[in-house]
Amino acid sequence: MTSRKTFVAGFTVFSAAALTAGLCVNAASASPLAFAQMQSQAITQATQVVDGLGLSGGGIYLDNGKAIVNVTDAAAQQKAEAAGYATKLVKHSFAALTNAKNSLDAVKNVPQTAWGIDTKNNQVVVKIYDAASPATVAKVTEAAAKLGDSARIEHRAGKLSTYIADGDSINNGQFTCSLGFNVTRGGEPMMLTAGHCTNEGGTWSGGDVSGARVVESDCPGADSGLLTRPNGSGDGAINTGQTISSAGTPTVGERIQKQGQTTGGGSGEVTSVDESVNFDVGVLNHEFGTTAHTDHGDSGGPAYDGSKGLGTLSGGDTVTSYFYPLTLELQSYGLELA
Repeated sequence: MTSRKTFVAGFTVFSAAALTAGLCVNAASASPLAFAQMQSQAITQATQVVDGLGLSGGGIYLDNGKAIVNVTDAAAQQKAEAAGYATKLVKHSFAALTNAKNSLDAVKNVPQTAWGIDTKNNQVVVKIYDAASPATVAKVTEAAAKLGDSARIEHRAGKLSTYIADGDSINNGQFTCSLGFNVTRGGEPMMLTAGHCTNEGGTWSGGDVSGARVVESDCPGADSGLLTRPNGSGDGAINTGQTISSAGTPTVGERIQKQGQTTGGGSGEVTSVDESVNFDVGVLNHEFGTTAHTDHGDSGGPAYDGSKGLGTLSGGDTVTSYFYPLTLELQSYGLELA
């Protein structure tokens, strides 16, 4: 997997989308906006139900926009079904999966691996890339085996990387990334992108912006970067015109949209959450994996679902693109959406 930076002449500025309200949408015939609203309502309401199940709740996932509530016993199943939700009887509670994932986080110095929670399959999915050393493969395989059927291993081709290939460029004359969201801090307009981009320093330009300075840069651990917006405030909208009015937590099975400097618009589905991705230079925590296609130069670009911003792109491979959650970025830097 590579970070999504590439050679281009500018720094693309993105943000997000406001929805009109709608009810009881049919997934097969729904417009993209109506489907996004349907997903948002399903996630909000189902999350409230599963939160009330305590340790009997196994989390939720979406199936074609419809929320499925995982339960570990008949009593919880009855409660969820009484609330109008389809259920799936599973072995592991969400708390148990979280504990399993956290135990893997204690395994250090294992580059070219990643793991996160897959509520659809009621497991922690552990990814081991071909570029991992034999010692790393053995170490992670042993740790995953201790988790029994609460974890599964997937072997992936390719390599995870956060370094920048020769010839990549941003508008300070070196590298190019994509801007995720226009934001404000204390009323001052700023721009949010990926930390592995702002780690490169310099001043950034693109669109109506020039001379943007790096204010915050966090990577590895997080993957967040904050830039000044010296030319004034920017619209709280994706470059398609769709506005973002809130930040949300991604859910497995959720269909998302994304934008990027290189690949432009596109869609995908969330496949894992709370993922720890072990790059050669360090670990990115709390990422969410998706099937969206991205490429070099897309780093920092936004993932969103209708009017709800979800995250900024860290990187990807031919199978998975990883994003860092917008909710964590706003909280960490004390930001509001523009």
